[in-house]
Amino acid sequence: MTGTARPGACEVCTAYWVTGVGRFVTLGESPERMAEIWRCRVCGAYWQVSDFSRPTVIDAGDAERALPDLREREAALGVAFPDPPALPPA
Repeated sequence: MTGTARPGACEVCTAYWVTGVGRFVTLGESPERMAEIWRCRVCGAYWQVSDFSRPTVIDAGDAERALPDLREREAALGVAFPDPPALPPA
């Protein structure tokens, strides 16, 4: 995809924060982070969404640390998520 997507995410899920139109699934809440973990159905990106900071694209390992039962939650949803895009090196 082209345009101004955030690194590690597609234009669809990046634009959600402006348009409110997107295809996210809320995977669960991480009390330790005071945030929810969302996943884009279009590109598979994981997002950490909090009331206290801007939404952030995170990698799969970080999503698993936030939600230790992440794989079980995803399997229970029955959604065929694509592999998430790679995040650029920090």
